[in-house]
Amino acid sequence: MKEVILSHDSEAKLYLVPDEVAEDLAAYCWDFAANWLWKSPHAKKYHKSINGVDGVIFGAPDFIDYLNEWLFPDQPSVLVKGLGCYDYELPEEYTDYPKYNF
Repeated sequence: MKEVILSHDSEAKLYLVPDEVAEDLAAYCWDFAANWLWKSPHAKKYHKSINGVDGVIFGAPDFIDYLNEWLFPDQPSVLVKGLGCYDYELPEEYTDYPKYNF
């Protein structure tokens, strides 16, 4: 398990995720946001229609739920802590961590 930083135009948060997710974080996040959310029948709860425009509403915790329920149920990802800043304001100690802003 490795630490990564996830955000959704909000506070950056540190999560512990399986090694393979951390090593290819952008690909896992993109697959979740661009494919699974739109195509999986299990993602219907994220679908919303606002003023006739269909979309999906989600955040980093939903990505963690996806990892835990559908991809890595035997290696649960967890929130470690909030970092108290946005992803572009990271303290120096976190600048080399894999990160993704949804």
